[in-house]
Amino acid sequence: MAEKTAARPGDPLETVKSFAATRIGKRVLSGVVMIAVALGAAAAGGAVFAGLVAALSVVLVFEWTRMVEGREFSRGFVVLAVASAAATALAARGAYLPAYAVAALGGLLTLALDAPRSGLKALWPAAAAPYLIAPSVALIWLRAGPETGRELIFFLFAIVWATDTGAYVAGKTIRGPRFSPVISPGKTWAGLVGGALAGAVAAAAAGRLVFEADAPGFFLLFGVSIALATELGDMVESALKRRFGVKDVSGFIPGHGGALDRLDGMIFATFATAIVVAAVSALQGA
Repeated sequence: MAEKTAARPGDPLETVKSFAATRIGKRVLSGVVMIAVALGAAAAGGAVFAGLVAALSVVLVFEWTRMVEGREFSRGFVVLAVASAAATALAARGAYLPAYAVAALGGLLTLALDAPRSGLKALWPAAAAPYLIAPSVALIWLRAGPETGRELIFFLFAIVWATDTGAYVAGKTIRGPRFSPVISPGKTWAGLVGGALAGAVAAAAAGRLVFEADAPGFFLLFGVSIALATELGDMVESALKRRFGVKDVSGFIPGHGGALDRLDGMIFATFATAIVVAAVSALQGA
């Protein structure tokens, strides 16, 4: 029987395997996969993008109910998961108002079922409807724009990813005073400002490249607004995890924790973008 050949020192394959086994390696590789999937689905649009959003929405609902209720596959999860799947399916067909109505109904039904036993604590699982399902519907709506839907999603991704990166780099290199030691001891004012600046620069660059629009002032302001919304989402999620005593919502994404850990900023950024787009559309139609 032939002996197994030992890996040579400096073997590139072994180096990659060793890196992939570390926490940072898992984080980097998971990030690359997530970016590729997100960009591919956004480029494809239609059922592909709606399907990805629908699947993530159910995962988010699962992580949310698991965190706030302290148990898996609860009655609230089942109701909200069905509502999430139905709402995103309606949104994929262009029925946005019925989609929001189904999301609200899911939240109300969850509240009605849990309130007799849990009292005011029943508000926590029911909050998944406005906090998670509604932004999922809004994201599908943003992508469905016939002329600029794809570009708008790329634009949104660029701001959110730049904000996260800018906040991380500035926070780690500059450090300085902490932004909110009670909520998230690791976050600093330098990170907050760095993230906002990175988001603004990304918006200005993406506005020029993606939309081919010469309005740097508007895009800088828009970028700062979405960047701050992204950072607010991150802070809210940190406060919620501290409230319920969890570090990572789940281990769904290797190196990143749960989908909710990774998409907290995107949730608020989607809401903010949808509000701005709706307002601009209303002004243009007036």
